[in-house]
Amino acid sequence: GGGGSVPLLRVTTVYRPSDAMKPLFRARGATDGRAFLDEAQVLAILEAHVAAVSAGGGAEGGGGGQSSHSAWALDPLLSDALFRGGEAAKDPQAGAASMPPKEVRRRFLKRLEQWTRVSGGALEKPMHARGEPPKVVLTTEQRRGHSVTCVAELAAYSIDPYTAARELAGVCGATANVEEEALKSGVQKRVVSVQGLWDRSITEWLPAE
Repeated sequence: GGGGSVPLLRVTTVYRPSDAMKPLFRARGATDGRAFLDEAQVLAILEAHVAAVSAGGGAEGGGGGQSSHSAWALDPLLSDALFRGGEAAKDPQAGAASMPPKEVRRRFLKRLEQWTRVSGGALEKPMHARGEPPKVVLTTEQRRGHSVTCVAELAAYSIDPYTAARELAGVCGATANVEEEALKSGVQKRVVSVQGLWDRSITEWLPAE
């Protein structure tokens, strides 16, 4: 249905190679270690690497292509990417010569640096934050016998609270205001309050992954 002027923010998980993984990425032509990649791009690099190692021959190098194998050979670059440094080095699988493709993909994704990308909406360019997406705080409370739904921490997504209040008033068909509170740090905390219980409507309006 028509969303009107709702700021469509997209929240996606993106990745960067950790130090132990950069040699493998460079070998496959992904030389910018600071570039953000999505899951499909990361797995394409992994699969291109496995295919190149397989095609390179060596003891295991029979034809048939790597994709038909039930296990992928762990060459030194891939072994480092999965196991070098940190807790992974103590993993019982650390010395393995090969591993099922599904397990390699799972471990490969887990070893990457995980970042959150927020794009669209009022943002001029995408924002990136390390780890999980920032949380918008949604609460409901009773005031003088009336229900109120409050939305805080919108600044994490560069959503202007006054714009949000106008849009939520339209989405919910209810009165919406911005409440300002000066915190001890000197920062102004702005919370959008909507008259009534609108947590479901507001959840649908909020940025979604």
